[in-house]
Parts: sequence; structure tokens; C-alpha cells
Amino acid sequence: MGSVKLIIRVMETLLEAHKKLLDVAKEERLALVNGDMSALRTILYRVNSCTDEIQQLEEERKRLIVEYLKENGHAGSGITVEEILDFLMDEEAKTNLNLIASQLRDVINEIRVINDSNQQLIQSSISYIQYSIGMFICKEPSIGYGPMKTNRFTSLLDAKI
Repeated sequence: MGSVKLIIRVMETLLEAHKKLLDVAKEERLALVNGDMSALRTILYRVNSCTDEIQQLEEERKRLIVEYLKENGHAGSGITVEEILDFLMDEEAKTNLNLIASQLRDVINEIRVINDSNQQLIQSSISYIQYSIGMFICKEPSIGYGPMKTNRFTSLLDAKI
């Protein structure tokens, strides 16, 4: 029973770490909208810190689940919470673990939605910058036709990435 409590404790900590990451993602969206580059640098550091913490907790969770399955005579390398829920006899622990897993899924989905929104904001900013640069570059028409045509000059800003 002790290892189940450890798994629940790690899952609770994992949920809290994901909530911190969600808060940071919300701050990132605000910084992107405001164009605050210094805040974005700070946020990037915090995102890295959160992801490192989540990665460590995830490894601990996997280790504890495999350990629990071995202690209870179940073979396999079960690393999902659903696998352990099938073997739990304690209904209270089963309910707690299932609730935490459900909350964690919800937070992860919310992080995914915000990250997609942030990605679109970044893409829009890049498009605007490219458009703005294009407005300042004077392009002369190409001489010739087809793939062998030559330009009169080449701009450093004409390179495709």
C-alpha cells in the first residue's frame, strides 16, 4: 500500500508542476501579445525549468509503477496509470489516482491549446515582420525568362529560410 501512496504523491506533484507550466504558458501569451521580449526571455527560462521538473517527476512515476507491478506479481513494463488502476484493490486509492490522472489530462490539454495559440501568435508576428521587410526592399524586375533568368542585384533579405 505504501508504494501506491508514493505514486499518488508523485502524481499530485506532477499535476502541480503542470499547473505551473500552464500559468507560464498564459504569461507567455500575454508577453507575445504585448511584444515584451525581456519577459519572453524570462519565461523561456521558466518553461525550461518546469519541463525539467516534469521530466524528472515522470521518470519517478514510471519507476514507481513498475516497482508496484513487480511487488504485486504482475509482469510487464506498465508505465501508465490506467494499467495500475486495473490492479488496485483499495477503492479510495483507485478513486484518488483516477481523479488526479483526469485532472492532469485536463491541464495538459489546456497547455496544448494555449501553446497552439502561442504558436499562431508567433507565426503571425513572423509573417508581419517578413511583410514589413518586403515593403522596404526595392526589387527590380528580373532580366530574362525561365529558370536561367538573372537578377540585376541580390539582396541579403531575399534568402528563403
